[in-house]
Amino acid sequence: MKYTEAISSLISKGLNEINHSDKGHLSLPTRRAILQAINDSLVIGRISILCALKVYPIWNEFFKDDTEIIGLIKNTEKYLLGQTGKKDLLKDADHLDVFADNYMEDDITAAFAAKVAVHAAYDAGSSAEMVISDYDSDEEIEDPDEWDTAFLASLVYNGGIVDWDSIDDGRNKEFWNWYLTECLSIAFDKNQMLTNDYKIERPIYKTPEQPRTQIHEYVNNDKVISLFSQLEKIFTEILSDIKGDTLIFDAYRVDTCNYAKVSYYKDGLRLDLELDICVLLYINEFIRNIKNEMYETQKDEGGFYELKMTINKNGDFIKEFNYDVRVDALQKKNL
Repeated sequence: MKYTEAISSLISKGLNEINHSDKGHLSLPTRRAILQAINDSLVIGRISILCALKVYPIWNEFFKDDTEIIGLIKNTEKYLLGQTGKKDLLKDADHLDVFADNYMEDDITAAFAAKVAVHAAYDAGSSAEMVISDYDSDEEIEDPDEWDTAFLASLVYNGGIVDWDSIDDGRNKEFWNWYLTECLSIAFDKNQMLTNDYKIERPIYKTPEQPRTQIHEYVNNDKVISLFSQLEKIFTEILSDIKGDTLIFDAYRVDTCNYAKVSYYKDGLRLDLELDICVLLYINEFIRNIKNEMYETQKDEGGFYELKMTINKNGDFIKEFNYDVRVDALQKKNL
């Protein structure tokens, strides 16, 4: 790709800036000027996708069987190609933003690597002007939601997402040199697919893969909605009683075999929660009815193995369905 004279000049300026900086940093004004000179939503969206792919291995190393985050990155590219809708893309991004938050205490660097993919999706769903306006924010602010996608990716890559004093200057220089050379070059080659090398593989245990149409949402009928509404009230009461920040109820169900793991976050720590057996049986009855109703409504999709429900003190109630992977405790069953 042959750049315009203005873009070429800015790239040269940026490379000089990086290589003469003790920190190896590309300044915010220079990054903003480059995007203003590009002023092409497709190219800018591709730059954000490439930033997400640059740090994706960090997330994938932490979350070995990931299909969600790489799926979002793939869908972001599909959106840029006009193959999927903006509403669906942003809905997935909102869902996975909360999903990534759940792993902050486990591995903050990996969680923010996932959030770079979320930022990329938001960039793709915005105009070039809106994305460039994000570059008005001061890098010194402490809210990652205000950082531009490339800067967030750089902090994940150089170790600074944990603590700015921990930034590896060599890694920082490496990232920004990559950004101005390989990243921009590939982004401008609009015929080159970015996500072809990433295949979404879902591990299957003792069962053929089933078609699915509702991985992230439940069947929209009155009975299922009512059952989830009652569960939400139960979980809200439990969360209030334990004075926690977030409650996670992870339920696995295959035939008549049940397995549940309950935990919660409080003051930044994730703790196991042992519920009374009567409470567990009561909750499992709701889950059994939900699974049966969903199966009756959509038999060709099959029944889920796992239903993970997360509720926080702000009232956000997230439901995630797993149709493929049996937890270890269930894999040992002869089902």
